[in-house]
Amino acid sequence: MGTEAERQDTRKAMAYDLIAIIDENPKQETYTAEEVKKLIKTYIASSTSR
Repeated sequence: MGTEAERQDTRKAMAYDLIAIIDENPKQETYTAEEVKKLIKTYIASSTSR
């Protein structure tokens, strides 16, 4: 399962990755809750299939 420090690093990396994904489309300034959920689900699916 990893240490607490490793878990914190993983959470920070995930947050950074999601910010980078959002920043890929600077024209879209707002996101609906459904769009955020879709981004998170897509991120999880792509990160577990590596």
